[in-house]
Amino acid sequence: MDVSSYGLLAFAVIFGGGMLGLLIGKVLHDRYRDDTTQRIVQTTTTMISLLAALVLGLLVAAAKNRFDISNKQIEDLAADLMSLNHDLLKYGPEANDITSLLREYVVSKIEETWGRGGSRHEPGLPDPPASQLLENIEEKLLSLAPHSESQRLMVTRALKITDDLTMTSWVQTAQAANDIPHPFILILMLWLCVLFISFGLFAPRNAVVVLALLVSALSIASAVAMIVDMDHPFEGMIVVSARPMQEALARISAP
Repeated sequence: MDVSSYGLLAFAVIFGGGMLGLLIGKVLHDRYRDDTTQRIVQTTTTMISLLAALVLGLLVAAAKNRFDISNKQIEDLAADLMSLNHDLLKYGPEANDITSLLREYVVSKIEETWGRGGSRHEPGLPDPPASQLLENIEEKLLSLAPHSESQRLMVTRALKITDDLTMTSWVQTAQAANDIPHPFILILMLWLCVLFISFGLFAPRNAVVVLALLVSALSIASAVAMIVDMDHPFEGMIVVSARPMQEALARISAP
């Protein structure tokens, strides 16, 4: 289920709960409207409200943390790529082929992550994939024959950076499969539905009440949509910027 579907579902469930509460309140017998009943309902729904607010806040924090981690990974990846390009330039003309491969790797990595035009594409990776290009870079580095201590240092540093790039790619792959449990979000929607039903039970039935329920439902539904969206930092409305990688690509010498 995509972000828009989650947002629409959350709005339908929450606002529908409010409307259901208004309908139930309309047919509710007067003996269920006394002050004691209202206090009990308000007390129990206050507990649900606090619990829902806590869970909603935790989900927002978790999604934001994941987004920030992904953003930091991209910044570190871009910095490693620029550092690797710097070392290859210092090594000399013998590393020109590796520089060309590095440029291909950056183009492929951007395409795999964000797709053409800055948005993530459908499954189906470029040929060759970024992982294969990175392996080719490492093989080329190992085949170099340094003629001086400074060149040996450049190769050692370059190999360390390629190891870091490989590790970052593996971490990103592992994180991509670690979503926020969606049943958790569905249970949160259920709590909010019950909460809005209680709001409508004893509320007067007029346009102002309906408008208040509508605005509240839209606000909470947008928060749910934001959670799901930020849980997938490379697709949707809120995405990690590709600018650091594009800057790294611009700094790498053209083949």
